[in-house]
Amino acid sequence: MNSEDIAFSFADQHFQDNPTTVMSLLRDKCPVHHTSQPSAHYTLTRGEDVTAALRDEKIWSSKFGPGLAYSEPGVGVLVSSDPPEHTQERIAISRIFKASTIEKMERKIVDLTEELIDHFEEKMSGDIIKEFAAPIPLTVMCWLLGTPTKDIGLFRNWVLPMAEAVAYPEGREASAGVKVAYQDFFEYFSNHIAERKNLLVSGQDVPEDLLTRLLTVTNDGKELSIKKILGFCQFLLVAGSETTTLMIGNVLHRLMEYPEQFELLKSNPNLIPNAIEESLRFDAPVHGLFRTNTEEVTVHGVTVPVDSKVCMMFGSANRDPNLWRDPDVFDINRDPTTLRNHTSFGVGSHYCLGAPLSRLEGKAALAAIIRRLPKIRANGSPKQTTAGVLKGFANLPVRWD
Repeated sequence: MNSEDIAFSFADQHFQDNPTTVMSLLRDKCPVHHTSQPSAHYTLTRGEDVTAALRDEKIWSSKFGPGLAYSEPGVGVLVSSDPPEHTQERIAISRIFKASTIEKMERKIVDLTEELIDHFEEKMSGDIIKEFAAPIPLTVMCWLLGTPTKDIGLFRNWVLPMAEAVAYPEGREASAGVKVAYQDFFEYFSNHIAERKNLLVSGQDVPEDLLTRLLTVTNDGKELSIKKILGFCQFLLVAGSETTTLMIGNVLHRLMEYPEQFELLKSNPNLIPNAIEESLRFDAPVHGLFRTNTEEVTVHGVTVPVDSKVCMMFGSANRDPNLWRDPDVFDINRDPTTLRNHTSFGVGSHYCLGAPLSRLEGKAALAAIIRRLPKIRANGSPKQTTAGVLKGFANLPVRWD
């Protein structure tokens, strides 16, 4: 069976409605899929192929960005750069994401989850995404970037269109909504960065947060450019908030869908970290991201021309029966060591720096729900996220008593 026989792209509604079925078909029948929709690209779906490609950055480059659009090389950060630049960028922010630094945030994050539930507990029903899963990581990003927490609504309005742009060949020019989101983001953060820079120059006290780190770190005596700092802020805001929001929504959705698993978790809260990992495996918040091959490559008899956009399907690798026992069964009792082999945080040198923070937010959220809203259950059909590369919900109606 060849690519033309299987319709697949992130823009395809059949895939969005049935990702597990489509990924299974691709793994079995067409492990290197080619399509011209919405623009020409290839997709790798088998776990071995995905992990091998993610580890081989000489062939599978990140320089043209993680989206379907070819971004300008040398301008992006982290997911849009290769070593040695990528290594230097990670070093620039790694101190903020050290285990000891993350652990210090735990009390604040736990308190935040309690405050959020305090605000809506008496209502007996609501949208757990809007009222709980979205504010947690967005508030944490405000702490890291030194912005007022009252602005999380603004940020969420920008994050979603920015995430949607990843699946479009036009990238940042994909639609009027995407363009406005980027314009508003750059205006807001350009002003915010300038204010912080002025405080630093005048010798005033500044918070020891990620923004101060970005403004003061040097590489070979050179400071990061404002363009790079804006790139960091934009990437961290999108990658550090929406994916965690989806993760929290996804794990709650599955626990409500499989009540025996929920009861097991409530009777044994020590399984909370496992539940988070199984959710990440079972419902990867990011279906996949793109790399670009630096030379012509042949995989499973399919020749991929140089400089092709090739999607690495994390979600498919996580459901590959060659790597996982009963991959389509949601089971929070899986072996925790094996479970961490999922690809949802990436593989190799691009492994997500923010993974410990995301896990901490997920664990705090789940612990708070179990304790405060143990009878939480579905209250109508959830609405999927509109960003094609993401998996999860824009809203998740629930009730409790």
